[in-house]
Amino acid sequence: MRRKRIAALMAGVDREYQQAFTWGMVSAARETDVDLCVFNCQGHADGFVRNDRGERAIFELPELSAFDGAVVLLATIPTEACRTQISALIAQYPELPLVTIDVQLAQSVMLAFDDQSSVRELTAHLLDEHHVRSAAVVTGPVETDVAMARCNACLQVLNARGIHVDADAIIEGRWVREGGRRAVDQLFSRGKPLPDVIFCGNDEMAFGVIERLAEHNLSVPGDVKVTGFDGLLEAEGRGLTTIRRPVDEAGKMAVSILMDWMDNGRPDLRERYLPTRTIYGESCGCVLDSKRASDYVRILSEERRGVENSLLHAASFFGGLAGVSGEEEAGELIADFAQAWGATEMHVCIDPTVLSSAVTGRAASYPEELLLLSSWSGGNASAPSRFCVKELLPRLEEERSRPLALVFSPLYYIDKNLGYAVFDVEHATGYALYSLLTLLSGALMSLSLQTTVRAYASVLENKSTHDALTGLYNRRGFEKIVPPLFEQAIAEQRCFAVVSCDMDGMKHINDCYGHLSGDKAICRMSTALRVLETHGLVCIHISGDEFLAVGMVENERAAKTLLAALHESVDRLNREDPWLCDIAASMGAYAAVPCPGDHLNDYLLFADRRMYADKNSRRKPSLI
Repeated sequence: MRRKRIAALMAGVDREYQQAFTWGMVSAARETDVDLCVFNCQGHADGFVRNDRGERAIFELPELSAFDGAVVLLATIPTEACRTQISALIAQYPELPLVTIDVQLAQSVMLAFDDQSSVRELTAHLLDEHHVRSAAVVTGPVETDVAMARCNACLQVLNARGIHVDADAIIEGRWVREGGRRAVDQLFSRGKPLPDVIFCGNDEMAFGVIERLAEHNLSVPGDVKVTGFDGLLEAEGRGLTTIRRPVDEAGKMAVSILMDWMDNGRPDLRERYLPTRTIYGESCGCVLDSKRASDYVRILSEERRGVENSLLHAASFFGGLAGVSGEEEAGELIADFAQAWGATEMHVCIDPTVLSSAVTGRAASYPEELLLLSSWSGGNASAPSRFCVKELLPRLEEERSRPLALVFSPLYYIDKNLGYAVFDVEHATGYALYSLLTLLSGALMSLSLQTTVRAYASVLENKSTHDALTGLYNRRGFEKIVPPLFEQAIAEQRCFAVVSCDMDGMKHINDCYGHLSGDKAICRMSTALRVLETHGLVCIHISGDEFLAVGMVENERAAKTLLAALHESVDRLNREDPWLCDIAASMGAYAAVPCPGDHLNDYLLFADRRMYADKNSRRKPSLI
């Protein structure tokens, strides 16, 4: 019986907030023996990573009908196009048990946080304990309900205490540090004194504010007090006054709600709120907790070593990926990286055309069949194989004693969708994830280009050695193929045969039916000549109506057998495929075991003499 399966759709699983939520889901999913599949894009609101078609393709991957429930963190998705895409996807499954965070969707149970209570507490703290009398607010995006709810809660307390905040001191941010830096610039541009405190909608913007103030030689909290929101590890470690959401608890609760929904039907309560907690630090004038600061430095040092180690391995392995010769070697190299990295699950699923000369570079969807280029699981690597994209990953269909917690992330290069990578949650939530995905995508694209170049080089080489009219080897092909074959015959003391063929009646065909028909006659002769390929010979169109076939045969008597086979092939073509007229040819063959010092030209000459003898025997005597 298949395990129940939950899908989670979000962006930036490598970031601290999403990490905490994901780990909460993983904890609950493992306790209830449920598979968890996180579909993650790396869209960053600061534009560092473009959430374009290549990123959004990952949300076209899951067929939610194959899942028993879903969790959507729509607020983590930075672009409207992607949010609209996810909303449209969810709308296709109105009966699917669904939990959303902060944003209500159709049938969902929404988990939210009581941000306003903590914001009011924090604002009152600044007024009562630190005696601030002027303020500015850096919000999140104004179209985001959560951002504006935090802002309004702060303004309500300030207004109630008789502190008015000018409209030009309420500045929209975009959840990133650059938003905080720009907010400080806007405050300076007003030509007014800076406020006593700057309330920020999240920790990232608060850090941007602090950094920009420092560039103006202004201290925090001496000149300006700053607060954030989110309770990031960095915030606590650097003494930022902030508010923490119990995000990991929300992840656990999301899975718990889904499990109850699956077993007992749709819940009556559509919204559930979790409390938040204020953390006071040095940035508002409170005392810095030295233990928290030392813990942060220790954790930061450990994470830095982990990221450096991951990127070092990735650069080495993925750099070598571009030079491999095919699927097997590429799969082995990726598995080597997974083992060195310590991953328990790492699977690379790509569009099969990526490793062929027919690469299409789909930008917004996946083909019906994918190539599992590399599959590393539990210390074992599997050979490359094909699978149906609806399966998502063959590993999901295997009998297992433990549930899986996997993260699916897109692989793309500029506008070319290459496929996706799947990691165990332990490694997919690391800060190095985006860099690893970028390195892997670049290596796959380089490998794809190399494959294409090899294919084109092969085509060009083929064109240079083959006759465009007949498809047989041409004179250049003869020079490349035949001399080494003759030398091999000498070295191995094997019988070498040459068949010389010259068409008869070509002037009559050209004069009566035209030169295009002459070309057709030459092509028909080349078709008949190919019967000698079944005897191991190489067929060559030397020029005009002249042909050769050369190769190693069993013995000298084989020359007569070759001529008989060729005559029969010509007769059969004339008989079974009638044309304007029959084609005919004079033929001669010579076969012998060459000795050291023998020359290929002698064999060609002997075959030609026998061919001309055959031609002369066919000519009618002249009448005098």
